[in-house]
Amino acid sequence: MKLVFLALIPLILSIGITPALSFDFIPESDALKSKGNSLTEIGSKKICGDKLCSKMDSKHAMKPDMKMHSGSMDMHAMMDRMDKMHEKHQQHMMQSWDSMTFDEQSQMFHKMQKMIEKMESMDMDEHMKMMSNMGYKDHDKKMHKDSDDKHETVKYPTMKHPEKMRTAASLPEASMGPQIDYSKGYLAEEIKDGLYWITDGAYQAMFLTTGEGVIVVDAPPSIGQNYLKAIAEVTDEPITHVIYSHTHNDHVGAMSMFPDDVVYIAHQEIADTLSKRNDPNRPMPTVTFEDKYTLEVGNQKLELSYYGPMHESGNIFIYAPNQKVLMLVDVIFPGWTPFKDLAMAQDVTEFLAAHDKVLEYDFDTFIGGHLTRLGTVEDVQIQKEYFQDIQDSAAKANQQVSFMTIGQEIGFSNPWLVFQIYADQITQQCTDEVVPKWIDRLGGVDLFTYDHCWKISEAQRID
Repeated sequence: MKLVFLALIPLILSIGITPALSFDFIPESDALKSKGNSLTEIGSKKICGDKLCSKMDSKHAMKPDMKMHSGSMDMHAMMDRMDKMHEKHQQHMMQSWDSMTFDEQSQMFHKMQKMIEKMESMDMDEHMKMMSNMGYKDHDKKMHKDSDDKHETVKYPTMKHPEKMRTAASLPEASMGPQIDYSKGYLAEEIKDGLYWITDGAYQAMFLTTGEGVIVVDAPPSIGQNYLKAIAEVTDEPITHVIYSHTHNDHVGAMSMFPDDVVYIAHQEIADTLSKRNDPNRPMPTVTFEDKYTLEVGNQKLELSYYGPMHESGNIFIYAPNQKVLMLVDVIFPGWTPFKDLAMAQDVTEFLAAHDKVLEYDFDTFIGGHLTRLGTVEDVQIQKEYFQDIQDSAAKANQQVSFMTIGQEIGFSNPWLVFQIYADQITQQCTDEVVPKWIDRLGGVDLFTYDHCWKISEAQRID
């Protein structure tokens, strides 16, 4: 192992991790003279000790006129120093490794692997020849040259994963919403003719007063009992009907707080999913439908429609024709980019198609279920443009980044590693093109554009 480390010194130096090593290994201390096995038989055939050297022919023997350093040339002592140096550089290398990004670790690992394999194929004469050709200056020059080359040939730039970010870009004006009294915990406002929206600054829901009872759409747990307080502020009508926009707990996880005699309405897909969840906080629907359902109570009307899994199976459009208000949850985020991975959409194609379906409606106000404000037709058009930009950039990156080229550079022994670098490269290229164009138009694009690029670029490859 000691000789292997001797051979690995130029390897370690060549990858630019450790400082240049001094090759003055000859101990100076007189105390080392007593360790034995020193080179005392000049010109002898066996001069290095049983385990360190085999036989040397006369051309390798020291000549009488050669000058020696002071102190004994004790090979055991030199190996002890090598061991200490080995341990020191191992520690240094691991400290450097821990501070590297995943891509830098990957490149370093495979470079070392290739060089070790090359050196394992050498015989001892080749090892010694390589070492003898590397003096102080050569080491220093090679170390700096390889270090420079390393920086020049890096093809997989460090990726700033959004989930590791602790700061974010300044928010554009478009993302700002009305002020909320957080000591109260919510804001409830009438949009038009008895139709209200309620928000806590992150989640949104709506309710209608009808003259015969209140129709409620969704019940986010984050708003919770404040929902009942908001309704009581504007009407003494009882809550008679509750509509599920979809099944996700963050929007409907407080449904059980409504009276026992209310009518729960949902798409059949939602009912099927809830039956599997068996969640007491999300009661089973009492009325279900497949494509369309019109709810009329008192002087109000809501049209419920299903066009496919634009967020999840069963998520519906809720339209108030009299007020020209449309609600579709977890698809359009006025003033913001959606949450990561297209807001966790199940089907990329359906999610992207939702924008055109929304624009078919005659609406003035849009309720998206999230964040700071209500939306408009223009907000839908802007988000459609944003995702078209992502689609275009992802398609270009899919064409320009080569899986085979990456594999040839790092090796194909671990196909998942090749694919990880390949996918990261595509996603990062897409992100780098899109973010600068949108950072001043939508909130959060620095946080979640990377995830949208990944989701869409992967869908382009497999769908």
